[in-house]
Amino acid sequence: MTANDPIEHERRGAGTGLNPMFGDWQHRFNIAPVPYGDGGPKRAAFRQAIQAQLTNQFFYSGEVRLEITLHMDVQSILETSDTADLDNYAKCILDGLKGPDGVLLDDTQVQTLIVSWLDTARPPHFDIEISSSPDDFILKPVAFYEMPDRLWYPVSRKLWNEGGADDASDRDHYAGLLIYELTSSVKRRIRHKLRQAGADRLRGYHGGKYLSSSIRGFHRSRIDDGFDKHTLQSWKSALAAWKQTHGPEIEEIENGLAGMKETYLQFGDALAGKVRPDEA
Repeated sequence: MTANDPIEHERRGAGTGLNPMFGDWQHRFNIAPVPYGDGGPKRAAFRQAIQAQLTNQFFYSGEVRLEITLHMDVQSILETSDTADLDNYAKCILDGLKGPDGVLLDDTQVQTLIVSWLDTARPPHFDIEISSSPDDFILKPVAFYEMPDRLWYPVSRKLWNEGGADDASDRDHYAGLLIYELTSSVKRRIRHKLRQAGADRLRGYHGGKYLSSSIRGFHRSRIDDGFDKHTLQSWKSALAAWKQTHGPEIEEIENGLAGMKETYLQFGDALAGKVRPDEA
Protein backbone atom coordinates (compact mmCIF):
# COMPACT_ATOMS: atom_id res chain seq x y z
CA MET A 1 0.00 0.00 0.00
CA THR A 2 1.50 3.35 -1.05
CA ALA A 3 1.30 6.79 0.53
CA ASN A 4 -0.96 7.86 -2.35
CA ASP A 5 -3.45 5.06 -1.72
CA PRO A 6 -6.95 6.39 -0.81
CA ILE A 7 -7.22 3.87 2.03
CA GLU A 8 -3.95 5.12 3.47
CA HIS A 9 -5.19 8.72 3.24
CA GLU A 10 -8.35 7.74 5.08
CA ARG A 11 -6.41 5.84 7.73
CA ARG A 12 -3.96 8.69 8.23
CA GLY A 13 -6.76 11.22 8.64
CA ALA A 14 -8.68 8.97 11.03
CA GLY A 15 -5.53 8.44 13.09
CA THR A 16 -5.19 12.16 13.69
CA GLY A 17 -8.92 12.71 14.21
CA LEU A 18 -9.49 14.58 10.94
CA ASN A 19 -12.10 12.20 9.55
CA PRO A 20 -14.16 9.15 10.40
CA MET A 21 -12.82 5.95 8.84
CA PHE A 22 -15.02 5.69 5.74
CA GLY A 23 -17.86 7.20 7.78
CA ASP A 24 -17.38 5.05 10.90
CA TRP A 25 -16.29 6.34 14.32
CA GLN A 26 -16.16 4.62 17.71
CA HIS A 27 -15.25 5.76 21.20
CA ARG A 28 -15.37 4.27 24.71
CA PHE A 29 -16.26 6.72 27.47
CA ASN A 30 -14.92 5.56 30.82
CA ILE A 31 -17.49 7.53 32.79
CA ALA A 32 -20.80 6.44 34.24
CA PRO A 33 -23.83 7.36 32.12
CA VAL A 34 -26.18 9.93 33.61
CA PRO A 35 -29.97 9.79 33.12
CA TYR A 36 -31.83 12.90 31.99
CA GLY A 37 -33.86 12.98 35.20
CA ASP A 38 -30.79 13.66 37.38
CA GLY A 39 -31.15 17.41 37.01
CA GLY A 40 -29.44 20.27 35.19
CA PRO A 41 -26.13 20.53 37.11
CA LYS A 42 -25.41 16.80 36.78
CA ARG A 43 -26.35 16.85 33.09
CA ALA A 44 -24.06 19.83 32.47
CA ALA A 45 -21.14 18.15 34.24
CA PHE A 46 -21.79 14.94 32.30
CA ARG A 47 -21.76 16.83 29.00
CA GLN A 48 -18.44 18.43 29.90
CA ALA A 49 -17.03 15.03 30.86
CA ILE A 50 -18.04 13.56 27.49
CA GLN A 51 -16.56 16.41 25.49
CA ALA A 52 -13.35 16.36 27.51
CA GLN A 53 -12.69 12.88 26.10
CA LEU A 54 -13.35 13.79 22.47
CA THR A 55 -10.33 14.30 20.22
CA ASN A 56 -12.10 14.47 16.84
CA GLN A 57 -11.31 17.46 14.64
CA PHE A 58 -14.42 16.99 12.48
CA PHE A 59 -18.19 17.07 12.67
CA TYR A 60 -20.57 14.73 10.96
CA SER A 61 -22.54 16.99 8.61
CA GLY A 62 -25.27 14.62 7.38
CA GLU A 63 -27.59 12.01 8.79
CA VAL A 64 -26.05 9.33 11.00
CA ARG A 65 -26.76 5.97 12.54
CA LEU A 66 -25.78 6.04 16.21
CA GLU A 67 -25.47 3.11 18.60
CA ILE A 68 -25.08 3.45 22.37
CA THR A 69 -23.97 0.46 24.44
CA LEU A 70 -24.22 0.95 28.21
CA HIS A 71 -22.00 -1.29 30.33
CA MET A 72 -23.77 -1.58 33.68
CA ASP A 73 -24.35 -3.92 36.60
CA VAL A 74 -27.27 -6.20 35.72
CA GLN A 75 -28.36 -6.66 39.32
CA SER A 76 -28.69 -2.92 39.80
CA ILE A 77 -30.74 -2.66 36.62
CA LEU A 78 -33.13 -5.50 37.44
CA GLU A 79 -33.39 -5.40 41.22
CA THR A 80 -32.95 -1.80 42.36
CA SER A 81 -34.20 1.70 41.56
CA ASP A 82 -30.64 3.00 41.08
CA THR A 83 -30.81 3.04 37.27
CA ALA A 84 -33.10 4.65 34.71
CA ASP A 85 -34.75 3.55 31.47
CA LEU A 86 -32.49 3.29 28.42
CA ASP A 87 -34.07 6.24 26.62
CA ASN A 88 -33.41 8.40 29.69
CA TYR A 89 -29.67 7.81 29.31
CA ALA A 90 -29.73 8.36 25.54
CA LYS A 91 -30.89 11.98 25.76
CA CYS A 92 -27.98 13.07 27.98
CA ILE A 93 -25.44 11.23 25.85
CA LEU A 94 -26.74 12.85 22.65
CA ASP A 95 -26.53 16.26 24.30
CA GLY A 96 -22.88 15.55 25.07
CA LEU A 97 -22.09 14.56 21.50
CA LYS A 98 -23.39 17.76 19.86
CA GLY A 99 -22.27 21.36 19.79
CA PRO A 100 -18.94 23.14 19.11
CA ASP A 101 -16.94 20.62 21.15
CA GLY A 102 -18.86 17.56 20.00
CA VAL A 103 -18.92 15.24 17.01
CA LEU A 104 -22.43 16.18 15.82
CA LEU A 105 -23.67 19.62 14.86
CA ASP A 106 -27.11 18.79 16.21
CA ASP A 107 -28.91 15.67 17.37
CA THR A 108 -31.52 16.01 14.58
CA GLN A 109 -28.83 14.38 12.45
CA VAL A 110 -29.50 11.08 14.22
CA GLN A 111 -31.73 9.12 11.84
CA THR A 112 -31.28 5.76 13.55
CA LEU A 113 -30.67 5.32 17.28
CA ILE A 114 -29.91 1.99 18.95
CA VAL A 115 -29.52 1.81 22.74
CA SER A 116 -28.64 -1.38 24.63
CA TRP A 117 -26.92 -2.48 27.82
CA LEU A 118 -24.47 -5.21 28.70
CA ASP A 119 -23.62 -6.61 32.12
CA THR A 120 -20.18 -5.70 33.46
CA ALA A 121 -18.16 -6.18 36.62
CA ARG A 122 -16.27 -2.97 35.90
CA PRO A 123 -17.49 0.50 36.89
CA PRO A 124 -20.31 1.70 34.61
CA HIS A 125 -19.21 3.13 31.26
CA PHE A 126 -20.52 3.30 27.68
CA ASP A 127 -19.49 2.92 24.03
CA ILE A 128 -20.56 5.05 21.08
CA GLU A 129 -20.52 3.93 17.43
CA ILE A 130 -21.50 6.32 14.64
CA SER A 131 -21.74 5.58 10.95
CA SER A 132 -22.60 7.84 8.03
CA SER A 133 -21.78 8.44 4.39
CA PRO A 134 -17.96 8.59 4.08
CA ASP A 135 -17.97 12.16 2.73
CA ASP A 136 -20.52 13.63 5.15
CA PHE A 137 -18.11 15.37 7.51
CA ILE A 138 -16.69 18.87 7.90
CA LEU A 139 -13.54 19.99 9.68
CA LYS A 140 -13.48 22.11 12.82
CA PRO A 141 -13.87 24.96 13.53
CA VAL A 142 -17.27 25.49 11.92
CA ALA A 143 -19.36 28.64 11.60
CA PHE A 144 -22.96 28.86 10.41
CA TYR A 145 -24.07 31.10 7.54
CA GLU A 146 -27.66 32.09 6.84
CA MET A 147 -28.93 31.48 3.30
CA PRO A 148 -32.01 32.58 1.31
CA ASP A 149 -34.00 29.51 2.37
CA ARG A 150 -33.77 30.84 5.97
CA LEU A 151 -31.64 27.91 7.02
CA TRP A 152 -28.10 28.12 8.38
CA TYR A 153 -25.31 26.14 6.74
CA PRO A 154 -22.11 24.88 8.41
CA VAL A 155 -18.96 26.21 6.76
CA SER A 156 -15.31 25.57 7.58
CA ARG A 157 -12.19 27.40 6.45
CA LYS A 158 -10.37 24.05 6.72
CA LEU A 159 -10.49 21.61 3.80
CA TRP A 160 -9.75 17.88 4.03
CA ASN A 161 -7.01 16.90 1.57
CA GLU A 162 -5.62 13.36 1.34
CA GLY A 163 -5.64 12.76 5.08
CA GLY A 164 -4.57 16.29 5.99
CA ALA A 165 -6.10 19.75 6.31
CA ASP A 166 -5.56 22.80 4.08
CA ASP A 167 -6.65 26.37 4.70
CA ALA A 168 -9.29 27.67 2.30
CA SER A 169 -8.43 30.93 0.55
CA ASP A 170 -10.81 33.90 0.75
CA ARG A 171 -11.71 33.23 -2.88
CA ASP A 172 -12.63 29.60 -2.20
CA HIS A 173 -14.48 30.56 0.97
CA TYR A 174 -16.70 33.10 -0.78
CA ALA A 175 -17.13 30.85 -3.80
CA GLY A 176 -18.51 28.17 -1.48
CA LEU A 177 -20.91 30.64 0.12
CA LEU A 178 -22.14 31.78 -3.29
CA ILE A 179 -22.79 28.17 -4.28
CA TYR A 180 -24.83 27.64 -1.10
CA GLU A 181 -26.69 30.87 -1.80
CA LEU A 182 -27.52 29.74 -5.32
CA THR A 183 -28.66 26.23 -4.47
CA SER A 184 -30.66 27.28 -1.41
CA SER A 185 -32.52 30.01 -3.29
CA VAL A 186 -33.24 27.71 -6.23
CA LYS A 187 -34.37 24.95 -3.88
CA ARG A 188 -36.88 27.28 -2.28
CA ARG A 189 -38.31 28.39 -5.64
CA ILE A 190 -38.56 24.83 -6.94
CA ARG A 191 -40.49 23.73 -3.86
CA HIS A 192 -42.94 26.57 -4.44
CA LYS A 193 -43.37 25.66 -8.11
CA LEU A 194 -43.93 22.00 -7.27
CA ARG A 195 -46.57 22.88 -4.69
CA GLN A 196 -48.29 25.14 -7.23
CA ALA A 197 -48.26 22.22 -9.69
CA GLY A 198 -50.14 20.03 -7.22
CA ALA A 199 -47.37 18.28 -5.28
CA ASP A 200 -47.83 17.72 -1.57
CA ARG A 201 -45.37 19.08 0.98
CA LEU A 202 -43.19 15.95 1.04
CA ARG A 203 -43.01 15.73 -2.75
CA GLY A 204 -42.03 19.39 -2.91
CA TYR A 205 -39.33 18.85 -0.30
CA HIS A 206 -37.74 15.95 -2.16
CA GLY A 207 -38.04 17.72 -5.51
CA GLY A 208 -36.10 20.68 -4.17
CA LYS A 209 -33.30 18.41 -2.99
CA TYR A 210 -32.45 17.52 -6.59
CA LEU A 211 -31.03 21.01 -7.04
CA SER A 212 -29.54 21.68 -3.61
CA SER A 213 -26.10 21.22 -2.11
CA SER A 214 -25.34 17.95 -0.35
CA ILE A 215 -24.64 19.98 2.81
CA ARG A 216 -27.83 20.30 4.83
CA GLY A 217 -29.03 23.48 6.44
CA PHE A 218 -30.18 23.81 10.05
CA HIS A 219 -32.95 25.83 11.62
CA ARG A 220 -31.62 28.68 13.76
CA SER A 221 -33.13 27.17 16.91
CA ARG A 222 -31.01 24.02 16.41
CA ILE A 223 -27.64 25.77 16.52
CA ASP A 224 -25.80 25.89 19.84
CA ASP A 225 -24.75 29.31 21.14
CA GLY A 226 -21.07 28.37 20.99
CA PHE A 227 -20.97 28.42 17.18
CA ASP A 228 -20.15 31.62 15.28
CA LYS A 229 -23.15 32.70 13.21
CA HIS A 230 -23.29 35.05 10.21
CA THR A 231 -26.57 36.44 8.92
CA LEU A 232 -27.20 36.62 5.19
CA GLN A 233 -26.83 40.39 5.31
CA SER A 234 -23.57 40.30 7.29
CA TRP A 235 -21.70 37.84 5.09
CA LYS A 236 -22.96 39.49 1.89
CA SER A 237 -21.65 42.82 3.23
CA ALA A 238 -18.29 41.21 4.01
CA LEU A 239 -18.18 39.77 0.48
CA ALA A 240 -18.95 43.17 -1.05
CA ALA A 241 -16.13 44.78 0.94
CA TRP A 242 -13.68 42.03 -0.07
CA LYS A 243 -14.66 42.38 -3.76
CA GLN A 244 -13.61 46.03 -3.77
CA THR A 245 -9.98 44.89 -3.86
CA HIS A 246 -10.36 41.29 -5.07
CA GLY A 247 -13.26 41.47 -7.54
CA PRO A 248 -11.50 39.83 -10.51
CA GLU A 249 -10.67 36.77 -8.38
CA ILE A 250 -14.30 35.76 -8.13
CA GLU A 251 -15.90 37.40 -11.17
CA GLU A 252 -15.59 34.26 -13.31
CA ILE A 253 -17.22 32.17 -10.59
CA GLU A 254 -20.12 34.61 -10.26
CA ASN A 255 -20.68 34.59 -14.02
CA GLY A 256 -20.67 30.81 -14.07
CA LEU A 257 -23.16 30.62 -11.20
CA ALA A 258 -25.49 33.02 -13.00
CA GLY A 259 -25.61 30.62 -15.95
CA MET A 260 -26.14 27.68 -13.62
CA LYS A 261 -29.06 29.44 -11.98
CA GLU A 262 -30.88 29.78 -15.28
CA THR A 263 -30.29 26.11 -16.02
CA TYR A 264 -31.53 25.09 -12.57
CA LEU A 265 -34.68 27.18 -12.92
CA GLN A 266 -35.43 25.67 -16.33
CA PHE A 267 -34.98 22.20 -14.89
CA GLY A 268 -37.30 23.15 -12.05
CA ASP A 269 -39.96 24.32 -14.51
CA ALA A 270 -39.71 20.99 -16.32
CA LEU A 271 -39.86 19.09 -13.04
CA ALA A 272 -42.94 20.98 -11.89
CA GLY A 273 -44.62 20.48 -15.26
CA LYS A 274 -44.44 16.71 -14.86
CA VAL A 275 -46.31 16.70 -11.58
CA ARG A 276 -50.03 16.14 -12.08
CA PRO A 277 -52.52 17.05 -9.35
CA ASP A 278 -53.64 13.41 -9.10
CA GLU A 279 -50.07 12.40 -8.21
CA ALA A 280 -49.87 14.72 -5.20
